Amino acid sequence: MKNDVIFEKALRYEIFIGIKDKDRYQEIITVDDFRNMLGQICAEKQIAFSLLTQLGGYAHNKGYTTETSLRIVIIGADENEITILGERLKKKVNTDTILITKADIEYAFV
Repeated sequence: MKNDVIFEKALRYEIFIGIKDKDRYQEIITVDDFRNMLGQICAEKQIAFSLLTQLGGYAHNKGYTTETSLRIVIIGADENEITILGERLKKKVNTDTILITKADIEYAFV
């Protein structure tokens, strides 16, 4: 017998945040510290998420640099909650900017 998978529509948000301090141009916070902080914040608000670690690079007023870049993927949350989360993380990491993307998706739990 064939099982039909039913896809639902939702919004997927991704928050990209580098962990290099904007004043010192060094990674002051570790990925483990960030992971713990993110887990606590998301648990408070009951936000389901996935965290991916990657390398990012960018130009700034002192030249070009690379850093540990983290990508937080959140599906189906409230847009206002996403921007609040992004601002909170930006402040805690002490970074100049973060990037938040939003896309329409279809998903299914199988």
